[in-house]
Amino acid sequence: MATITLNYNPRNSVAKKTVEYIRSLGVFKIEEGPGKRPAIDMALEEVKKGRVTRCTDFDDYLKKVK
Repeated sequence: MATITLNYNPRNSVAKKTVEYIRSLGVFKIEEGPGKRPAIDMALEEVKKGRVTRCTDFDDYLKKVK
């Protein structure tokens, strides 16, 4: 299997529509994982799974990270 990596500006409407079209064909396997998704998406997934540490203040945070 061959691999293609696309780097594009998601604000460019032509590039965005082209990527959406390629994905809509359904003949390509889209891989997403660490390093392939924006950090915010991974962080939100961690919150949904309950993998969070709650701190009352900064001193509490310092105690928990040591």
